[in-house]
Amino acid sequence: MSQTSATSITKQIAMAAETAVIGGTYIAFSAGLITFNKYMLKDNHFPHAAHLTVIHMAVTTVLSLFLYIVAPQIYPSMGNALAEWKTTLRYICPLGVLFALALYTSNQAYRFSSVAFLQFCKQGNVALVFAMACCLGLQRFSWTKLAVLSVVIFGCSFCAHGQINFVLIGFALQLFSQVCECSKNLVGEIVMSSAGMKLDVLTFVFFQAPCSLVPLLAAAIYLWEPAVGTDLVRMWPLLLANACLAFCLNILIALTIKRLSALAFVIIGLLKDGVIVASSALVFLDPISRQQEVGFAITLIGIAMWSHLKMQEAAEAKAKQDSEPQETEPLLAKKQDEGKV
Repeated sequence: MSQTSATSITKQIAMAAETAVIGGTYIAFSAGLITFNKYMLKDNHFPHAAHLTVIHMAVTTVLSLFLYIVAPQIYPSMGNALAEWKTTLRYICPLGVLFALALYTSNQAYRFSSVAFLQFCKQGNVALVFAMACCLGLQRFSWTKLAVLSVVIFGCSFCAHGQINFVLIGFALQLFSQVCECSKNLVGEIVMSSAGMKLDVLTFVFFQAPCSLVPLLAAAIYLWEPAVGTDLVRMWPLLLANACLAFCLNILIALTIKRLSALAFVIIGLLKDGVIVASSALVFLDPISRQQEVGFAITLIGIAMWSHLKMQEAAEAKAKQDSEPQETEPLLAKKQDEGKV
C-alpha cells in the first residue's frame, strides 16, 4: 500500500470518527434536553413553562456573554454585528419575540402531550415552511416537491390519528409553536438577506437570547404565583443544569453545522428524531401504537427524500454559478479603455 493511500484511509477514518463523536453528542444532548424539559414540567417538579423558558434564556444570555469574552474567535461575525448593533437589534428583535412564543408554547405542550406525539407533529415543519415560503415568493412551487411533502404530511397525519391519548390543547399549543418557529426562520431569511447580514450561529444566539428574554420576563411576571417561588427554591439545581444543557446544545448545533457535511447533518437529524421517540417510550413509558410506528417511518422516509431534493438543488445552483464566466475586469474600466482606442 502506498503512503498516499495510507494517508487517505487515515483521513477517512478520522473524518468518520469525528462525525460519529460530534453526531452522537449532538443526538444525546438534543434528546436529553427534550426529555429533561418534559421531566422538569411534571406537576410535582416545576410545572411553570413560562418561567422555565425565562431561566433558559437568562442563562443563555449570561453564558453567551461569558463565552464571547473568553473565546471571541469562535464568533467570526461578531465584529460586524457589534459595529452595526442598532441594525442587528432592529432585525433580530422581532425574531426574538417569535422565538420566545415558540419556546413557551412548545414547553407548555409538554404538560399535556407525550414527547413522542409532539415529535411526530414537528416532522410536519418541512411542509409548513414550504407552504409559507411559496406564499411569500421565497420558494418556487413544483409538483415533485409537493409529491415528496405529501409523503411527510401523510406520515404525520397517520401518527396523529394513531395517538392513543390525544389531548387537543397539547396539539394546539404544539401547532402554534411550529407556526411561530417556521415564521421566525422565514422572516429571519427575508430580513437578514435584505440587510445583507450574515451571522454565525453563536453570534445570532448572542443577540437573540436577550431579545427573547424581555417578552418572556413580562409574561413570567404576569403569570407569577407563590408556587413558582417555592418550586424555584426546591428545584434550582436541576433548573440550572437544564438551562446549561440548553446552552450547550446551541454550541453543539454550531459545531455540527461547521464541521459536518450536509448529508451527515441530515442523517444525524433523522437518527435524533428516532432517539427522541424511543427515549420518550423508555423514560416516560409513553404508549406508541403500531400505526404511529408505521407513520413515523413513512415520515422519516419523506424527510430523507426532501433533504435529497434540497441537496440536489444546492449542488445544481453551485454548478451553475461555477460555470458562469467571471468578470475579471470592471466593465467601466473596459469602456474607458475602448474610448481611448
